[in-house]
Amino acid sequence: MLEEVRFFVVAHRGASAYEPENTLRSVRRALEIGADAVEIDVRLSADGVPVVIHDETVDRTTDGTGRVAEMTLDDLRRLDAGQGEGIPTLEEILDEVRGRAILFVELKVDEAALPSLRLVRDVGMLDEVLFISFSQNALSRVRADEEGAHIGLIYFKPSDGIVGAKKLGCEFVLPYYRLATGKAIAFAHRMGLRVVPWTVDDLETARELKRRGADGVASNRPDVMMPLRE
Repeated sequence: MLEEVRFFVVAHRGASAYEPENTLRSVRRALEIGADAVEIDVRLSADGVPVVIHDETVDRTTDGTGRVAEMTLDDLRRLDAGQGEGIPTLEEILDEVRGRAILFVELKVDEAALPSLRLVRDVGMLDEVLFISFSQNALSRVRADEEGAHIGLIYFKPSDGIVGAKKLGCEFVLPYYRLATGKAIAFAHRMGLRVVPWTVDDLETARELKRRGADGVASNRPDVMMPLRE
């Protein structure tokens, strides 16, 4: 399924410019818009459940306070993540996107790698999910446990993102958009890697990235990016 998409419009944390980020509401809005992929962030609750939230704490995105890793799923379920939305589990998001879009699962902590992989494998969605992370260790855990998993390395500094991704066996690199120069994109392509920069909300910047050869773009405003699919 990943191979079928020519240019990825990726909804960053769902359609997060319009709905509470990383919620089912945000994911559904992205699907309604027609995004090719939805990106979400995954951590583990205290009782080992892959849950969808970006930060280490719940303070910014919910009406609660505390560290995600120290709260059980029941604790997290009691919180309001905006407009009455709860913190979803990865399983709930998988159910929502199945057959409708690719899911980019960003592993925020290494410990979330194998529980997330096993869940994706159990529901038969390996070909509909791209596991992404800043952590090479998290991606290595996924690759070691499942050769058929799709992985991509996110990076914010120009160091060895592309070379490191190739060594890991990645299919994608996801650079901060300012690092996605024409030269860098061409180098990644020579290494057999597809390039999806993040996070871009204005169409002209995204058009320039596509002109340079980018294979997609992650945006909080996926509706604005839809003309790029033409």
